[in-house]
Amino acid sequence: MKTSKNIVGLGYCSMDYLCIVPRIPQDDKVQASVTLEQGGGPAATAICAAARLGAGTAFISAVGDDERGQAILKSMALEGVDTASVKLRLGAESPVAFCWIQESTGKRSIAWSHGSVKALLPEEVNAAAIRDAGLLHLDGHHPDAAIRAAAIARESDTLVSLDAGTVVSRIDELVALSDIVIASEKFAARFTGDSQPETAVKKLFSKNTKFAAVTSGDRGSIGWDGKQLYHQPAFPIKVVDTTGAGDVFHGAFVYRYLNGGKWQDCLRFAAAVAALKCTRLGGRTGIPTAAEVENFLQS
Repeated sequence: MKTSKNIVGLGYCSMDYLCIVPRIPQDDKVQASVTLEQGGGPAATAICAAARLGAGTAFISAVGDDERGQAILKSMALEGVDTASVKLRLGAESPVAFCWIQESTGKRSIAWSHGSVKALLPEEVNAAAIRDAGLLHLDGHHPDAAIRAAAIARESDTLVSLDAGTVVSRIDELVALSDIVIASEKFAARFTGDSQPETAVKKLFSKNTKFAAVTSGDRGSIGWDGKQLYHQPAFPIKVVDTTGAGDVFHGAFVYRYLNGGKWQDCLRFAAAVAALKCTRLGGRTGIPTAAEVENFLQS
């Protein structure tokens, strides 16, 4: 069994432009009370969460050589994430997301784009970084490269974790190649054809799976290890913004698992990290340190 606790992510990274509004308008205008620009993306934010908790981390992706691309790389580097394996596409527009957060509920709507960045190619994957890691985390983006990375991981005794949030190309292959599959409730229903998380989570389980889970926002999460169901309620907090909550849940879960956590403990730890994130605007602003999470759980 590999002892490395380093985590490598491969997937989508962007710049997020967020604002808090009294309501999300349709064919209308509203005044934003707060605005924020920061790095985002499912796998990228998960890796930043793992880094802030104390993991050694690296990221594999592609961005443009524009100002936005430089800001994306800087935002990850500030968290201590190694971005040497992120490919720079000359003359390309980097990925972006625009996020509106409703002030009264903290719920958000997001419009996102890959920009004009061409997807990462399988031959551009840093195989050495994956072989040396304890875990590879994927979000389904850059699918051909993700399949190649997962194959390298499985050959190298590197665990594979999948954030199953969107039904994208080749996602069924990634589910089959992953040791840990954590899906949103909407993805689980679409992918399995079963709207009940308790039964859908079992259908996410394949021959390579060690653990599957379905997250349901403020209704918590449910996991399945092939023998036992695990239920984890969400922690009650004053929600400011739910952007990135699922992403940091993933980063926290795999961090805890690589540090010896059992399945129920990993779900509880990840739920706490996601809850603390939701107390501040932005997918990364409220990510806590490991010490802050332990204090929160003890209180």
